[in-house]
Amino acid sequence: MTNLPNTLTQSGVGRRLELAMLAAQSLGPALLAVRGTSISGVEDGDQLKTSIDRAAEGWVLGWLESEFHGETVLAEERFSEANKSWQAPETYWTVDALDGTRSFIEGFPGFCIQLAWIDGGKPKLGIIVEPVAGRVYAAATGGGAWRLGPDGAWRRLGLRSISVAPLRFVDSIRPSGIVGDWLKTSSGTFVECGSCGLKLARIAEDSADLYAKRFRYRIWDVAPGQVLLDETGGQLGQWDGSPVRYDTTQVEWSELLVAPASIFSEAVQRLAVATSDRQHIG
Repeated sequence: MTNLPNTLTQSGVGRRLELAMLAAQSLGPALLAVRGTSISGVEDGDQLKTSIDRAAEGWVLGWLESEFHGETVLAEERFSEANKSWQAPETYWTVDALDGTRSFIEGFPGFCIQLAWIDGGKPKLGIIVEPVAGRVYAAATGGGAWRLGPDGAWRRLGLRSISVAPLRFVDSIRPSGIVGDWLKTSSGTFVECGSCGLKLARIAEDSADLYAKRFRYRIWDVAPGQVLLDETGGQLGQWDGSPVRYDTTQVEWSELLVAPASIFSEAVQRLAVATSDRQHIG
């Protein structure tokens, strides 16, 4: 595995980051090896579940729970199957070992492996591995956000300061409704991307500007990207501007807004006006 940039190694969570990267990176080749085989999925509400989801999660859990014995891990498949309540401890891990299952099953590249470590209600390290592209995103509080390319070189990420259209809207499919109207009227461009984690990475690396959507998402979907955005000048929250909290009993939300901090407040206002107008018309 590749050495981390010095700022990540010296961030205070360097050892955690190294081990978490080993767990996530080593899973990538396994996912690519079984991709395209006859794996069936089961629809579970708005989620597609497969045996690969559980197997991938088991691989990552084996690493984390061996290296960080006794620490709490909030993992998507295990939590969903247990169907128990949640009260966030002071520190814990989040694991989404196959984010973008539908992309994985249907042969698209937009899936990833995500891990985060939360301390004191704040995500302090985040890792997103994109197996098809051979990219790894890693970030730590105070250590910056970085992207490792297939050439083995690290590049530090940062956002431009923007305040005017046209914006680059990112989503799995072309947005409709309020966000779709905004895309059309602003002469914006559309960036197609599969998993939630990769959409956040696209904004953190300045390949897209805005992700706004009403859907069910959970802590493990956004915690790794939260660190990337915090370290690059991005902002993540709900449509009313309030942050996603990592220190409560709440695991899921229904509105997500991600953008550079320079336009986040403007985006909140625009979404509020558009929502009000639609409700008035209705």
